[in-house]
Amino acid sequence: MPDRDKKLQCLIDATEAGILARAADYSDAMVMAEQIFSALKNPGGLDTKEPPARLEACGHLENAYRQASRGPEPIPALRDAFAAIEPALAWSRRPKSAQVAEDFYDNHANAIIVGEGGLETRRDVRIGVSLLAPEIVYPRHHHPPEELYLVLSPGEWMQNDGPMVAKRAGDLVHNPPNVWHAMQASKTPLLAIWCLWIGN
Repeated sequence: MPDRDKKLQCLIDATEAGILARAADYSDAMVMAEQIFSALKNPGGLDTKEPPARLEACGHLENAYRQASRGPEPIPALRDAFAAIEPALAWSRRPKSAQVAEDFYDNHANAIIVGEGGLETRRDVRIGVSLLAPEIVYPRHHHPPEELYLVLSPGEWMQNDGPMVAKRAGDLVHNPPNVWHAMQASKTPLLAIWCLWIGN
């Protein structure tokens, strides 16, 4: 079994620390978090990485990093760990994003960190990142896997038909399976790491 890249391990450790720092406030998400980070103790494959690629929206990363630097510990450490691996990521747009509002296409970017197409290939866990330019809305969507967002820079999140709820750096957003959800950047970019438990 191959060794895991040290920068990727640092990102995984920092993500786990960020989630565990808020465990008392989000107990309903901790079973999934335990499954994810238990599985990640064993590295996956390292041979199918997509070539690095940036999109226009990635120009907002520096501003997002500045917002994250104001967050509580360990968010600044997570920001640093993410910035260290970011140049290796293959950023992409949401599928069919050209059919969404005109300003969405060039003002968002997603990247897989762990999982198919990421820096480490595996089928049980997917970790990724989403970036939104200021005041851009990521459209409502849903998916079977349970999901947990770790907020690096502030924004608003919505579930089902509920109102948008402001989240600060360090907050978590837990989406049960198949719940409809969306997010929106404020006057600054939104940056969040998300984790999905896919299972065996």
